[in-house]
Amino acid sequence: MPVWNKWGQEIKGKCPLYAVDSDGDVEELIPLWIEAGINGCDPMEIAAGNDMYKYRKMFGKKMAFSGGVDKREIAKGGKNIIAEIKRIEPLVKSGGYLPSCDHGVPPDVSWPDFVEYSKLLGKVTGWLK
Repeated sequence: MPVWNKWGQEIKGKCPLYAVDSDGDVEELIPLWIEAGINGCDPMEIAAGNDMYKYRKMFGKKMAFSGGVDKREIAKGGKNIIAEIKRIEPLVKSGGYLPSCDHGVPPDVSWPDFVEYSKLLGKVTGWLK
């Protein structure tokens, strides 16, 4: 907290986003981060148990998220990719969320599945028609 608070004081009014990179389940950290002025977290790994919908209900838009697309579902391909994109769509539409594959795209994701994931994500975010 002392370090987070110091950085928060340094950037207050100068930078609208004060984000942290944290792995694992971050639910217990979010209230501390908000208290310190942190308002963004990445990568929001689903495999670690993070639930961005739950966090949005608990903390509103005091915290922005990035990541949160389950890489395991992308690796399964087909209907799993479609279901995963549909799962995050309401959160994307509500704002304060930059969807991406949590962490990085693992080697078990095939190129065709990655292309499909990218197209679907592009449509949900409005980057593609």
